Amino acid sequence: MDHKRVRAFLAALGLLTAPGAFAQEAERFAPSITEPAIRDLIASAEAIDMEQDPAGARTAWQAVFDAADAAGTLEPADRASILNQLGSAIFYAGGREEALGYFQDASAIFAQAGPQYRTPLEESLGNAASILGSLGRLDEAEAVHRQVLDIRRELYPENHVQVARSYFELGVILNARGDIDGARELVERSLAIREAVLEEGHPHIQMTKVSLAAILIRAFRFADAAALSREASETLEATLPAGHPFIGFARSSYAGALNAAGRYEAAEPLLRAIVEERRASLGDAHPQVADTLNNLGVSLYGQGRAAEARPLFIAARDIYRATASDASVEAARMQMNAGDTAFAAGDYEAARAEWLDVLSVFDASGATGPDRIRVLAELAALEALAGNAQAARQYHDEAAELSRSLLPEGHARRHELAIDEAWIASLSDAPAGEIPQELDNAVTALAADLSLSDIDSARELARERQRAFRRALDVAYAAGDASSALRYLQLVHATHMALAAEASALRADTASAESASALRARQDDWRALRLAENAYIRARTETSGEADLASARTAYEEARARLDSSQSASGPSAGYETEPAEALRAALGDNETVIAFAFTEGGGVAMRLSRDTIVMDRLAITSEEASEAVTRLRASLEAGSAAQALRPFPADDAHALYAGVFTPQMRDGLQPGTTLAILADGAYQAIPFPVLLSAEVSDPMTTPEDYRAAPWLIRDHGVTTLAAFSTLTRRESADGAREPFLIGFGAPVFSGSDESEPMLLASVLRSSGEEQLRALSSLSPLPGARAELAELAAIFGEGRADVRLGLWATETAVKRADLSRASMLVFATHGLLPGELETVHEPALAFTPPDLPGEGDDGLLTASEIAQLNLNADWVVLSACNTFAAGGSARAPDRLAQAFLYAGARSLLVSHWTVRDDAAAALTAGTARRALAGATRPEAFRESVLALMQDETVEGGAHPGVWGPFALIGQ
Repeated sequence: MDHKRVRAFLAALGLLTAPGAFAQEAERFAPSITEPAIRDLIASAEAIDMEQDPAGARTAWQAVFDAADAAGTLEPADRASILNQLGSAIFYAGGREEALGYFQDASAIFAQAGPQYRTPLEESLGNAASILGSLGRLDEAEAVHRQVLDIRRELYPENHVQVARSYFELGVILNARGDIDGARELVERSLAIREAVLEEGHPHIQMTKVSLAAILIRAFRFADAAALSREASETLEATLPAGHPFIGFARSSYAGALNAAGRYEAAEPLLRAIVEERRASLGDAHPQVADTLNNLGVSLYGQGRAAEARPLFIAARDIYRATASDASVEAARMQMNAGDTAFAAGDYEAARAEWLDVLSVFDASGATGPDRIRVLAELAALEALAGNAQAARQYHDEAAELSRSLLPEGHARRHELAIDEAWIASLSDAPAGEIPQELDNAVTALAADLSLSDIDSARELARERQRAFRRALDVAYAAGDASSALRYLQLVHATHMALAAEASALRADTASAESASALRARQDDWRALRLAENAYIRARTETSGEADLASARTAYEEARARLDSSQSASGPSAGYETEPAEALRAALGDNETVIAFAFTEGGGVAMRLSRDTIVMDRLAITSEEASEAVTRLRASLEAGSAAQALRPFPADDAHALYAGVFTPQMRDGLQPGTTLAILADGAYQAIPFPVLLSAEVSDPMTTPEDYRAAPWLIRDHGVTTLAAFSTLTRRESADGAREPFLIGFGAPVFSGSDESEPMLLASVLRSSGEEQLRALSSLSPLPGARAELAELAAIFGEGRADVRLGLWATETAVKRADLSRASMLVFATHGLLPGELETVHEPALAFTPPDLPGEGDDGLLTASEIAQLNLNADWVVLSACNTFAAGGSARAPDRLAQAFLYAGARSLLVSHWTVRDDAAAALTAGTARRALAGATRPEAFRESVLALMQDETVEGGAHPGVWGPFALIGQ
């Protein structure tokens, strides 16, 4: 989905360029007109707000023109002034081309009238240029805007708002032409002037920031765009009346920047509010409503909620069709998104109908660019999955031919099509028995982009690459090539880890200046390549001359060479490298087995690695079936033992999820007592594997005895979640030389009730001063945390623990402590989730609120701050609510866990849902005691869980809702 985000931004870019938007009022309009009756008509026309009543304004100014023309005494300059006003009224009434004629006529008259009329000439030419730009006549628009700039430089000093307006308007045109660097320079120059001469917080300053944010998004600087548009949005909300259109554009720009950066869960609530506001002020059928519906659909689709996104895309398409026509290319692009959602839901007939309709619009309009390639590629995949091999090949061949014509060599789409060719063949032909070299080359090229050169784009990059790697995995399975399958499976999971990139970017701030400089250089080179790529495609799709095309090709080749050079100079860390099967197997202990799997369109692939074997099989469950089972199972687990009388435990789902991965072939040779290191995919990432049932349970599970006797996976296996395959080969040997030492923070001072609802980070960060302190203080207290940490300190022994409780459990204490000496680091506090309009779009751990919140201590230790900590802990325990909930979309809690891993933690104990104080204390203390006695962490955790199940002093302790939230991650 490449086209759904920019609609609101382009509208914002044009918002300040409407005719007459910055017109200066004359002392007396049309002074040659002296007749009282005509002067009355002028006064009546001037009293009408053109934006509010464009039809009335047009009628009134037409009456002025007719009366003055009939009088026969109208001076040419006054005639031009009336034409200018009439043109503005017609523009606001929707008649752009008709209005253009009036502005051009007025300009010609003013130009002939002499230099004393340069000011009205400037206005009429500016209005004409704005309309030319809105009509897509960019060459003409740029020429006229430059003419206006010359006039304004003659009339005003360089730091005048009218000169700033010209820079802004030229920036709009250059942005539309794809000259992103030129557009950015001009709009930044406009912003600098407006900030210098207008009062602080002026709406025109803020809207210039919004427009600059739109350009930054096209320059792939999503974080910068989000920060700029958010700042503008907050200022406009504070200075303009509620409902002002500028506020809507700024908030839409902010939400769009969040979408572009993959912050879909943060963008969603913003977009929902904007939709309602625009419907209320503009009506249900306004194009701005369509833009917002489309962007909201993108947010939902990005979170894996295709069924919810589809009707929004269709509604947006229908609005554009109603306001334009069925042949609207913009409506077709929204329909492309609707096709994506149907395809994701497995509704091939609906997807086929959507995409064929889109192709017919492209055929009628002559569109042959990347959008057409994408639709053809999607149709090829659809037909392949539907069993129509011949149609699939035809669509694919057309897409491949068009991509060779339009896209530069090395473009990701060309690599993806090479993978698709082999994938389509694997679905329709007899197994080839070997991996086509073209596919492997394409995988290698796409993997090179996993260097995360551009942190802002890591999430979108992950989404784009994953499908290609999954299809390559299907091909490897069909060919029976386990080594290649393992490589491609690593790449599927590498894209999950790409979502931790925000932490690595922030980490660079505290690294050496040389390392930070190298990262920034790679980011800049990556962005330059994307811009050069886009320029090349424009040169191929537009009527560019050979010289322009050659220049675009050279610029692209130079940009790619620079990126390749900067990544090579950065060493192995610049790119993602898979681990060979031999190295992974050698890194495993005799009692360790890796279970890794990924869903694919061909059915999904599971692999089992041990020191002496590799097993590969198809998953026995679909992604949709797994998602439904996980939803039901999690609902039961989160409800806990208290709900068992009302809702029987879904044992069938717990076993179905187990059997879906652990097929007979995967179980064959898997011995009880083996430690399982699991790399899960899809919905499985939202459930801890220990709660799965390794055998069917025929009778309802209703009593503690039923739960204690159940065949839970953890009964036979210690379980840990791998962050990535590479952790196996990079883990440190346990030489026993390190002195155990505990550092813990917990039981912060909170005054809320035990029934307090989970708090969004936004509700704290939107507050300030005393309000922020009250919001943070309203969290529920954690009385069990004090006992938990006290017991852990006793286990470690005197002189081997540093525990900060209550008033001393502060963010400042965390940042000042020498955390590198901790072998075990424990945080017994609340985890907060991000919500709408949050400052950093991150989760956080909550600590005792400071007397006065400041930059160094606001009571919240965010994921980015965690990533900058210097840790050397064997493991970190996050004994808090909601500290892990992994998923392909990297929702907030798992970013918290990723940040700790990046900061240096070798493993973590985290929770998938709300935890009980007594259960947390029993599990953390029991696991620590057994680990200090020599057990491995997975085995220590397994034994502690089994002990908790048997502990009748812990109410409901046998229920998996009590012991099941916890997951062990890492080494």
